[in-house]
Amino acid sequence: MNDYEVLATDFSQAGIDNYDPTVWTPEEVMARDPQHYGVLEPESQEVSQDIIDIVKEQREEAESSGAEFYNGPLIRVQEHEVDDGKLKLDIQNTNYFSHVGTRKRPELVKEDRADPLSVGAHLITSDNYLVLGERSGLVELGGGEYQLAGAGFIEDTELQYERSLNAQPSSPIHREIEEEVNLDQTQITGPVPSALIGAVHRQPMLIYETETVLDSEEVRDEWLEIDQDEKEFSELLFLPEEDITQALEGKTDVLIADNEGIKNERYEGELRPHARGAIETLN
Repeated sequence: MNDYEVLATDFSQAGIDNYDPTVWTPEEVMARDPQHYGVLEPESQEVSQDIIDIVKEQREEAESSGAEFYNGPLIRVQEHEVDDGKLKLDIQNTNYFSHVGTRKRPELVKEDRADPLSVGAHLITSDNYLVLGERSGLVELGGGEYQLAGAGFIEDTELQYERSLNAQPSSPIHREIEEEVNLDQTQITGPVPSALIGAVHRQPMLIYETETVLDSEEVRDEWLEIDQDEKEFSELLFLPEEDITQALEGKTDVLIADNEGIKNERYEGELRPHARGAIETLN
């Protein structure tokens, strides 16, 4: 059974069809002013209480380890459809704590999941490699797994809206590519929204087809400029675009780049669900 699902393809634009300004969350874990936004809680009161309990546990765990646990605003995807090459989204406000409280609950129905929208780049180098990164110890989940470059949440609809979804600078996908790989908007072309991939029982990710004018070695050089204590990737993985399936099966070499250098190896890693879905959908 796949750990992802393809929600939508065959589009090159994305937009907001309907925006619900209420915040989907238990009021106890609000991230915004309830007097301004209003609150729409999960259908199940049991789920609401579970979110509160899980957030309390996570906060206590973060405080004991000195880690940050920040309740930022996110976008919840209510509905989506593709019409004449455009992805149309019905969205609603939610927040990170609600996501934390529902992301590991496979039994939940749509009405009881936060389903926040994230972004990720199907990023191709000038020497025809797909760029992935091994998640470092800085990330909360999935350490050691490989994910798409530029993976992160869309955090504020009111400031970003359709400019954000269609990757007009400076948008979330630009921000995430720069944070994770250190490539700025002058070094990439696109990004063009191309697929909506859902990691099952988690958030949907809007995938952008993107190219960089840099080759794999130059991308590594840019990544090395990120301060070590801020690196979200412990190493970079470059998959040969023309032979990705063989590479992922360990039948041909990939490039592995870390602080020590770049080398040819056989792949033995594990992909994050969104990365697997994007690769199998767009290649």
